[in-house]
Amino acid sequence: QSREMRQTAKSSLKQAMYAGGGAFAGAFLLGPVGGLVGGVAGSVAGYYTSGDYDGAVLSVTKLEGRRREQLMREVCQVLTLAGASASQFANAEEFQDTLYRLAERDSVRDGIWRACSEAIRE
Repeated sequence: QSREMRQTAKSSLKQAMYAGGGAFAGAFLLGPVGGLVGGVAGSVAGYYTSGDYDGAVLSVTKLEGRRREQLMREVCQVLTLAGASASQFANAEEFQDTLYRLAERDSVRDGIWRACSEAIRE
């Protein structure tokens, strides 16, 4: 999966460069409206020229077995350290509500991001 993440990063960067380059060129030549038009045109060009890739979120959802279980343990640990109780992990709806509520904190978002990043690495 590390190879997939490298492809995701490479294709995302390529797409962003097209969008940013188009916005810059358009703004430089025609001002704010040119920036808007150039950004849209660059985004479309980036979409058509980038390779087929999955985003990081989709990569996490594709995890199976041990990696998925490890990720869930780590996310639950982050949420518990932020004040969640074990009963809030009892069902998917309570877990989701707890995740959304606590993810407003930078420390929780950072912890979850680290856990997801580690889970999709080889």
